[in-house]
Amino acid sequence: MSFELTLAGFIDLLLRGGTFGVLLLIIIRFARRPEFGSLCATGILFGVTGLVEIVLNAPPVLTELAPAGVVVVAFQQFHFVTLWWFILALFDDRFSWRPTYFWPIAVSAPLIAGASFAADSLQVWFTVALVLLNSCILGLIIHTALRHRNSDLIDDRRNFSLALAFSVPPFTLFVFVTNLISFDAPLLSALCLVYSAVYFILALGFSYWLTSLKEGLFQRTGNGAVPPVARSELSAADRLELDRVVKAMDGGLYLEPGLSIGGLADILRIPEHRLRRLINSGLGYRNFAAFVNDYRIDEAKRRLSDPEMAREQIIQHAFSLGYASLAPFNRAFRERVGVSPTEFREEALTRMAAE
Repeated sequence: MSFELTLAGFIDLLLRGGTFGVLLLIIIRFARRPEFGSLCATGILFGVTGLVEIVLNAPPVLTELAPAGVVVVAFQQFHFVTLWWFILALFDDRFSWRPTYFWPIAVSAPLIAGASFAADSLQVWFTVALVLLNSCILGLIIHTALRHRNSDLIDDRRNFSLALAFSVPPFTLFVFVTNLISFDAPLLSALCLVYSAVYFILALGFSYWLTSLKEGLFQRTGNGAVPPVARSELSAADRLELDRVVKAMDGGLYLEPGLSIGGLADILRIPEHRLRRLINSGLGYRNFAAFVNDYRIDEAKRRLSDPEMAREQIIQHAFSLGYASLAPFNRAFRERVGVSPTEFREEALTRMAAE
């Protein structure tokens, strides 16, 4: 077994070694978290699959061991899916595993098999279908990162969502193209070098961001919030402004359709950046939408339990509570209560009828 090490190959190995070390650091960082949860689990899974992909795509491995193309593509695909899971857990404070999160694996498995073992005339179509699938997953990743950016109360996470949106697409597109070019042949050394360099830069940037984060990113309670600081630790001015926020929300401001953090800041005449900090540190919320939804869902539970409103349609409650349509109301209600509004009302009214 021999391998001719060129200058490009040497640089490639250095970059891969650096990326390997960075990913290993990320894995250790997550594994050592005292409050190990879904975020840490998905982060470790993403890091481990990244380590395997780095090894499988290394020129010496491709040249000397010649792993089956289906093995390489399968690990690349799984690594991409774990990235989506990690982004879901990172940006969704109430993330929990659902069967629907495994659909990319169920769809990609036959596509990978077809691209590897189907007739030559059909392999290209399976490969194109796989690229289209990954394009959809890429769209989901970007959508997840940016969906609640405006209402996110964690500045570090808001900044990362932009960095993710502008860095992942070019690299992913490059991976897609190289996969198409090299499915039946080893990557060119130049492409390997570019791949390694971009992967190293992204991994290094993410590692720096991760290791410099405040503890608030990881600290989560069962409802996705962070423990608020003691009221005594807030300044007198902060306490007064926080009281204005709570008083306005208790007064029904949460019923305002499309209420945003910027809109609330304008109404209360509090700078938006300070309002974000107040709601985050003083009340323990990480997302403005979750802050508003807690008020709305509490009011929804009261209305749905009211016998005098038993004939009101669910969609009427959704509109009167400030939701633009029935779907987001149903989704928010089920996330917080565990059942649909219809099921909750039926159970509440049944208990009252039995008393």
